[in-house]
Amino acid sequence: MNKAQLHLRNLQLLIEEAGSLSELARRCGYDNTSSLYQAKRRLQKGQEEGAEGSRGMNNSLLAKLEAGMGKRKGWMGRVHPDPKPEPEIVAEIEVAEEKQAIEFSGSRCATVIRNTSETQITVSLNLDGSGQSRFDTGVPFLDHMLDQISRHGLIDLDITCKGDLHIDDHHTVEDIGITLGQALKQALGDKTGIRRYGMSYVPLDEALSRVVLDLSGRPGLIYNIEFTRAIIGRFDVDLFSEFFHGLVNHSMMTLHIDNLRGKNAHHQAETVFKAFGRALRMAVEPDERMAGKMPSTKGTLTA
Repeated sequence: MNKAQLHLRNLQLLIEEAGSLSELARRCGYDNTSSLYQAKRRLQKGQEEGAEGSRGMNNSLLAKLEAGMGKRKGWMGRVHPDPKPEPEIVAEIEVAEEKQAIEFSGSRCATVIRNTSETQITVSLNLDGSGQSRFDTGVPFLDHMLDQISRHGLIDLDITCKGDLHIDDHHTVEDIGITLGQALKQALGDKTGIRRYGMSYVPLDEALSRVVLDLSGRPGLIYNIEFTRAIIGRFDVDLFSEFFHGLVNHSMMTLHIDNLRGKNAHHQAETVFKAFGRALRMAVEPDERMAGKMPSTKGTLTA
């Protein structure tokens, strides 16, 4: 058993002990599961490809896992017996996972499943949520940006994707935009009584972005972002354009995105997604003065 195989086996033991990958991530101080999901995926890929993944996890991640689960230093590097859970423990784990699930019920909820030869995606959303989210896309920086939409838009989001990441992130990012757009369109229904328009300016240190949108039933994207670098971490910033094109074309919205200034590419991206979340929140909110009325002189926003 090489180092990667040992780390993968012990990681699985910790997931079982915690009850779920998301709970393990929480105990180890992570905001979402992306980092641990990527680590697990690298180890699994290393097993499949042989020596390439034999190095295992880095020391900082090992230390976080051990500390988060109350294990002695070096626990991840030792062989441990595989415990056989008793039925009571299995039941407790199932209850814990059920409690972690986001509730998607209400008149403005939607779940869309989109499967192709390149991606298999499920998106669930609640427009009247509180900003809860769970993401498992295999693209950590995209998860971070999607979380901005959820938190600042007060939209509950649950997005999972199994994509052809062995090629690159393109299909995954674009298809998530498409599927999210389809779910948004479905949850909005005929759009009676909503504000329809939304706008937001969001700063982050030196960066400032403006997003203005219209749930018009007419797809259109004006996208003005000159990123100061092409790659953030391992994420190709060109893919943000593909994401928003997919979202706009399938939600049937008009969307104007302008990054007005910024030197840090991460800040540029984050202000755009925060501003989009806040503009979307404004646009989908019910307008008491428009209750029961269509916010359009032509009588429809769906044709």
